[in-house]
Amino acid sequence: MDRRDFIYRVGMTGASLPFLNATAASEQAAAQAKSVIYIFLSGGLSQYDSFNVEVDNPVLGKSKIINSNTDGIRVSHYYPKLAQQMDKLLVLNAMKTNQGAHPAGTYKMLTSYNPRATVTHPELGAWVNKSLTTQQDSLPNFVSIGSGRSGTAGFFPGQWSALPVKNPSQGIDFAKRDPSIGGDTFKKRLNILDSLNSDFQGKYGARDTQSYIDTYSGALKFMNSADIDAFELNREDPNIVKLYNKSDFSRSCLLAGRLVERGVRFVKVNLGGWDYHDDIYGRMPSNANKLDSGLSSLLTHLTQKGLLDSTLVVVSTEFGRKPEVNPNVGRDHHPDGFTCLMAGAGVKAGQIYGSTSKDGVYADEGIVDVTDFNATIAWRMGIDPGLEENSASGRPFTLANRGEARPELFI
Repeated sequence: MDRRDFIYRVGMTGASLPFLNATAASEQAAAQAKSVIYIFLSGGLSQYDSFNVEVDNPVLGKSKIINSNTDGIRVSHYYPKLAQQMDKLLVLNAMKTNQGAHPAGTYKMLTSYNPRATVTHPELGAWVNKSLTTQQDSLPNFVSIGSGRSGTAGFFPGQWSALPVKNPSQGIDFAKRDPSIGGDTFKKRLNILDSLNSDFQGKYGARDTQSYIDTYSGALKFMNSADIDAFELNREDPNIVKLYNKSDFSRSCLLAGRLVERGVRFVKVNLGGWDYHDDIYGRMPSNANKLDSGLSSLLTHLTQKGLLDSTLVVVSTEFGRKPEVNPNVGRDHHPDGFTCLMAGAGVKAGQIYGSTSKDGVYADEGIVDVTDFNATIAWRMGIDPGLEENSASGRPFTLANRGEARPELFI
């Protein structure tokens, strides 16, 4: 523990006092999370119009503070449903990144690395996919739902990238054999393909060609999986379905819940549109309502299914928004002191970790770098954040860069 963290933990008061009870959490079994649902809010969530409201009043703009179902935690009035779920959530109010532009900030949050011209780094989901996939798994272990960055494998072979699902209500395209192709014909074609691949691999085989073969083999296994109906929302229990509204984001959350129930390890759900440099109070409320409804429904869904204890739900964004409202009635980019959320898998729910200065300008106490954030997710899944893999050029890279897990965020 460094000096900064020691002073922070000793000095915490109010809603965050339970952190003083902690433990040699680093010695406890980390792998409580069997799966992760990673909700990414591209564009930059305004922390002062959502979950960081303990700041000077001018910083709040038009946000109004409402009480939650947990003593000591208040939120913006744009999130009335989540206000009744704060007993399930851990709020990280002192997140920090060194990237203040959207492409670089998104890249850093999802990979733990600054962008480089010479290499593309794998997303965290690809690390999870590669590390935890076994021969027994019938579904891909990295699925990306919704529009936006789909989930790159970076310098890993392509089979570790995310399976993209653009529309959660339509399932997977081309997942079934065309009825015009008979079963015997299909098998003959596969045998011919196997023969061609075998000959080519024997003479000219390389890492990329093997990756192609493995990807094709995985696709065929997926097509024949008994669990492929997990992507069909109409198969869900009507009592669960009625928790959700009809928005694409809510449907994405419903699909995410179904996938982790079937054992998928990492499901990314995308909700974009948070880049409000102007008219934030005219444009933001509709997006806030999507997040408020969808995430609230997901937490209830996982609780009712008994999945929340084994599923780590994460809400992240590439950076936050500035404390001052600009002349265009918007908020500009702010990488120093933004907000992310965690729920499930033994997080210290119903608490706030970290704070910004009262004027909202900088992260003050309990700072969590985005690399630490990713290290913590990996650690909770039982993966060493220092796991090392080589790029195609032979250069070594670790999962979380220099990030360190934060066991104190968990019971």
